[in-house]
Amino acid sequence: ESSSAANPRQINLERGPSSFDTRQRFVTVYNLDLPIGPGHRLMGSNNAINRGVFGGWTMSGITSIQTGQPFTVNNSSADFSGFNQSADRPDLLGSGPVSTNFSDPDNAFDVTRFGCSRTATGALTGCPNPPTGRVGTSGRNQYYGPRLANYDFTMQKAFRLWGERSKLTFRSDFFNVFNHTNFSNPVRNLSSANFGRITQTVGSAVATAVGTTAGAVGGARQIQFVVRLTF
Repeated sequence: ESSSAANPRQINLERGPSSFDTRQRFVTVYNLDLPIGPGHRLMGSNNAINRGVFGGWTMSGITSIQTGQPFTVNNSSADFSGFNQSADRPDLLGSGPVSTNFSDPDNAFDVTRFGCSRTATGALTGCPNPPTGRVGTSGRNQYYGPRLANYDFTMQKAFRLWGERSKLTFRSDFFNVFNHTNFSNPVRNLSSANFGRITQTVGSAVATAVGTTAGAVGGARQIQFVVRLTF
């Protein structure tokens, strides 16, 4: 999102949702001791195998689901308004909301609403500018991108070694365990050949999970195994 107003003398044209406006967000954190092993109905006998193999497992994780974030359509290569802010917005043609289809990254939203079209080879054509001297009718942050769904999952077990304090802990972390593709917002710049397309996914680092350091949420599935000796 540009930090400049399209017309510094008409700040009212910048009214719109915050760039961080996430309308709906659901996050749940869970940590469960699995009901298996000594003391439970399943594998409940207190013997070495049940204690060492089946007992003491812990399952935890974070589930994050949220609606998309807003974006503004503009043209950074043209100064048709004459205010030299590199934030000129085009005219929005027609009426009603701009249709989106985030399951088709090559046609994430309807570019014809901005006067653009694509040839049979996928090349972008058209995209007219508003008349010189004014800002286009397409508003600031009026369009919302794809939703995000991220599931992080951890399995952990501690093995007693010697004494009261010594133990070996094994943990397996699954970031984005279902490898769900989380798309970024579409390309919003009319000067780009990829205008109206999604060219990136969210997150490139490991996500935040219980017992791990924080990172980007929404990246591709990653798996790590951790062994820790405590004494």
